Amino acid sequence: MIWIVGIVSGFVLGGFLYIFQHWTAIPVYTLLMNVDYFPVLSGMDLPNWLEFSFHLAVSVAVVWILYLVLKKKNLEQRLMPYVFCNTVIGLLIFPTTMLSDRTPEIGSTGAWIIWLTGHMVYGISVWGMLRIGKWLKEKRYES
Repeated sequence: MIWIVGIVSGFVLGGFLYIFQHWTAIPVYTLLMNVDYFPVLSGMDLPNWLEFSFHLAVSVAVVWILYLVLKKKNLEQRLMPYVFCNTVIGLLIFPTTMLSDRTPEIGSTGAWIIWLTGHMVYGISVWGMLRIGKWLKEKRYES
């Protein structure tokens, strides 16, 4: 179940940033797909599907780790921890934009707003999908 939540929510974040990049011309989706700061990958011309696959793998890992941490604290059913933690992750990742000339400038207010809003939407998506999964599981056992 966790891997499905990670993949679908990864598509939600990717789609959100993709749409806003095309709407505003601010390269926030490019930042999400950026691998310029990985020495082995930076020189490679990777296809878009492979870069997106890396993003989805990270998304699954984030959902899995976050769910386990929040479950230990009995917070896995609450919305705000998912929104808060994913916003913090967005805050921590955004400065990698300084490592590439294809991504937004570090001082781009528009990029910051879109990026952080996208990560908040991602947190809502993760929480919502986990809630739906729990509900479906309960319904299955009721039948």
